[in-house]
Amino acid sequence: MAHLQSTESNTYRRLKLMILGGEIPHGEPLVERSVATRLGVSRTPVRETILRLEREGLVRIVEGKGAFVASYTIEDVIEIYQVRLGLEPVAARLACDHVVEADLAFFEEQFEHFKTRPSLRDDGSGTWEKLGRDFHSMVIRSSRNARLIRIVEGMQDQIDLVRGLGRTISKNTTSASTLQEHLDILSALRARDPERAEQAVRVHLENGLRHRLDGLQATSRYRAPHAPSAETARN
Repeated sequence: MAHLQSTESNTYRRLKLMILGGEIPHGEPLVERSVATRLGVSRTPVRETILRLEREGLVRIVEGKGAFVASYTIEDVIEIYQVRLGLEPVAARLACDHVVEADLAFFEEQFEHFKTRPSLRDDGSGTWEKLGRDFHSMVIRSSRNARLIRIVEGMQDQIDLVRGLGRTISKNTTSASTLQEHLDILSALRARDPERAEQAVRVHLENGLRHRLDGLQATSRYRAPHAPSAETARN
């Protein structure tokens, strides 16, 4: 039993990372036998993993067609950003009373490092993307609002998948001002200025949405030909 649970856990972790990292593209069909062969496991843990990832919004299952890596439409991206815009600026406002100086110092050092060496942001290692994710997570958690934290963290995989659109549909979807926007948020938090922190996060998210929409509208790949749309999957 322990071995089976370990296999299922490892299969879940590996397949999820492959999806979030873009190794398995948006809209790609997930055939149990093929995935099992690729991961070197039986079909049973793959089946359980696909069902689990469907509940997390990373996979869509369509009756009679099978399972597909989620392929978000423009409407899906807008919905996810609408939720973020409703919650994350509020989190930043609340974080001004609780954020720890050591956390601010750490992220400031990291952002300045990437600022002086911009080529590192595109080295393919994922370090820059992880830093941005960790920074947003720090702001959310510093709000100390348990319900807000739970809602945002419950959507984290969908947020990460949308963030990854910039790496899969167009290099131009990554905002050149992202780093400065992060520094602006950090500066407002350090000044314990709730209005400025709230506005800085709002501007950052609005710019992120705009860049992703620009990329989606510039390519037909945002809806893979064999993948169901979000609306189809919901019906």
